[in-house]
Amino acid sequence: MVDILPVSLAVIATVLGATASIFFKLASKKVHGIKEFLHNKEFFAGGFLFAISTLFMISALKFGELSEIFPLTALTYIWVAILSVRILKENMSAVKIAGFMLIILGILFVAM
Repeated sequence: MVDILPVSLAVIATVLGATASIFFKLASKKVHGIKEFLHNKEFFAGGFLFAISTLFMISALKFGELSEIFPLTALTYIWVAILSVRILKENMSAVKIAGFMLIILGILFVAM
């Protein structure tokens, strides 16, 4: 039986990590050199969210089995895809959607 607390913490971590990736992508569009990152709000927002995501994942690992929790990190791919379409206006093909469905199926087989 899977404990809901570590699973919930891990899912929150994946959402935060995916959101951090979107901020990093937005930052990358605005800068042309490493020094410019030091003045970029999106870069710092992404770093902050990534750090918080890591704390949530460490908490999840504290309360859950690594073999059950770690496969959930693949959810990050799903969240990034959803956020990329909504925020960055990227395209989503049927093949990509099928791939994401396979990721979800894999998570269910491995983690549950």
